[in-house]
Amino acid sequence: MSKFTHIPSEIRSVLSKKCYSSVIEAVVSLFESFRFNDKSFGGVKRENCQLRNSQLFQLLVLLPFFAVKGFSHYGASALSRMFGGEKSLLYSFAQQDNIDWRGIVYRIAGKLISKTIYREDSRKSYLPKVLIVDDTDLRKSGKRIENIGFIFSHARNQFILGFKALMLCWSDGISQYMLDASLHGEQGGVSGKKQGLTSEERQKRFRREREEGCCTAQRESELFMSKIDKLIEMVRRAIRTGVPFDYLLVDSWFTCTALLKLVSRSRRKFHLLGMAKLGNTKYMTEKWRELTAKAIIKKLKDANEIKYSRKLHCYYGCIDVALDRYKVRLFLIRQGKKGKWRVLLTTDRSLDFLRAYEIYAMRWSIEVFFSDSKRILYLEKCSARDFSSQIAHISLVMIRYNLLSMVKRLHDYETIGGLYKDVYYGV
Repeated sequence: MSKFTHIPSEIRSVLSKKCYSSVIEAVVSLFESFRFNDKSFGGVKRENCQLRNSQLFQLLVLLPFFAVKGFSHYGASALSRMFGGEKSLLYSFAQQDNIDWRGIVYRIAGKLISKTIYREDSRKSYLPKVLIVDDTDLRKSGKRIENIGFIFSHARNQFILGFKALMLCWSDGISQYMLDASLHGEQGGVSGKKQGLTSEERQKRFRREREEGCCTAQRESELFMSKIDKLIEMVRRAIRTGVPFDYLLVDSWFTCTALLKLVSRSRRKFHLLGMAKLGNTKYMTEKWRELTAKAIIKKLKDANEIKYSRKLHCYYGCIDVALDRYKVRLFLIRQGKKGKWRVLLTTDRSLDFLRAYEIYAMRWSIEVFFSDSKRILYLEKCSARDFSSQIAHISLVMIRYNLLSMVKRLHDYETIGGLYKDVYYGV
């Protein structure tokens, strides 16, 4: 049996003697409050390893908080001198196929959300609790990575080597916690070049046989799954696990009738609020029958129903319509006289424009996560060839970010970046 009982407790005993930092103490104390079962991490212990699997997990989560940027730097770190072992120990742990990373992330995020919603600043907040869904590019440099391929980056407007990561976030307007993630690839449209790779390049990719039904195999099955279908699965899981939220926020890539159907049929009452494309979709109006969004804008202009918001410096119109028999409210928005018109759609017909705009602005929380996690927590930097390791890396980044988000709230930091800088100063 390991001579260590709880990794955070061991670290605290060293910190109290040497380099006490209130921020590091807060991170360690918060993480120490969680209790982990070894079975969640593939068993109690492996041969020739003095640490249990739950202890290895605790060690992995805390690595970057002690200036250890990656597994390869572990051998020369103070943590290695404290707990022993080489970097291969961490790599082999991350490669396990039977670790339910999704469940672990959810368990930790759920406890943090429970701590948050009972805080006075959350109970008195005028902002609702929301779920936010969006995807981001995870650029990679190695063609030997398992399941790797080319994806089209809308941000760069070009094809890049990597994965698309679809992520689910919870926010109350002050803190945000990551709940779920899935990795996606793209088949590609060139004959003979599936995922943008030649047959030879695909054969050279790392590949490992896995037991059917293992956790990694389940995550692999999502690779070419429709992101809309996966989004719906994520929201349903959040509902099943009791995550409190009032609105689901999405951008124009995800707003569709499938989400309207989800909202209308769900036993849990919540509303959809998302941007919609200014395309050929027709909406049923009471006055003018079926019209596209562009035609509705013209009708509202002719009826002198376009207003100007001095607070937001934009023109807007509001109309209640039906989309495939689902009742929705459209806000048609234009910044300035020469700006492009945009469409904001919601199933909550009680919202006025200012309130809808205010709530939708909360979607920026997930963009902040994408920026901070790539810049500070190295979300894109995992170069492991094993798909299990890629899933482990993303899950660990989400857990670390959630811990930082909670500590940021407790210690009244303005940004995660400022908080993380103080973590390093304390090491």
